[in-house]
Amino acid sequence: MSKKIIVPIDGSKTSQNALSFAISMAKAYGDQIRLINIQPNHQILGESVIAEAARLLEEARVLYSSKIRLGTPSIEIITEAKDADIRCIVMGTKGAGNSDRKLGSVSQATLTMAPCPIVFIPS
Repeated sequence: MSKKIIVPIDGSKTSQNALSFAISMAKAYGDQIRLINIQPNHQILGESVIAEAARLLEEARVLYSSKIRLGTPSIEIITEAKDADIRCIVMGTKGAGNSDRKLGSVSQATLTMAPCPIVFIPS
């Protein structure tokens, strides 16, 4: 039975690398990808990020769904991950924000609350 791989995408190079890894994983397992983009207060800002990722998934012939959520990124990722059909979350260690830490704040918060495995892709 096919499962879903959540890929939070924010347009950063690290999230693009995470998407590439997730595409390989989805092909190997026959899974689907669930793209999510989280915005603080306006969905339109995430549309171009989702559109670019969707183009890559279509080229790779990987089934996917996409969603733009409003709210706090780690909380919204965890909410998506509570679905019983989720295999894992694949995300970058850091997103679009500038951080000197090895694990960004969203990645750290997601790690502490995740109900499923997480694969972190280094920046």
